[in-house]
Amino acid sequence: MRGNGNHRRTLGVGLAAGTMALGIAVAAFAQPGPGWGPMAGPDGRPGPGLRLLKAVRAGLATVDLTDEQTAKIKALFETRKPAFESLRTRIHADAKALHEAANATTPDPTAVGTAFLKLKEDRADAKDSLEGLMTDIRAVLTPEQRTKLDAYLAALKHLRRRG
Repeated sequence: MRGNGNHRRTLGVGLAAGTMALGIAVAAFAQPGPGWGPMAGPDGRPGPGLRLLKAVRAGLATVDLTDEQTAKIKALFETRKPAFESLRTRIHADAKALHEAANATTPDPTAVGTAFLKLKEDRADAKDSLEGLMTDIRAVLTPEQRTKLDAYLAALKHLRRRG
């Protein structure tokens, strides 16, 4: 049985809207935009710490925070900002030192190993700092909000591993 053609028009409009949305999304993600701030990676793109913080902020936007919770969480971010910036600076300097040691004309294995261990320690410090922030954020949330945030972050982690 043939229809009157409205389904084709509806399908065409839907495909056009979907194509436009995809085009906008690709354009938005194709370029990093103006400055990623103090947590940017060495190439100007967001490093793993910034990506995690952005994911946490996006997840928090989904849990219906009260004004009081929003203020408390904002204060948590602000109090940790200098420490995160310091860690970022240290990680960048130590990563550069490792790169230079490893790419020297005649690399010294001891210098390379020392630089590697220093960078590994810096990253462990950053991980501990981020975990501390997450613990403090979770303390502000209700059990339902924690569950919702954890589900949001788990879904992002799953998508990242698949893609």
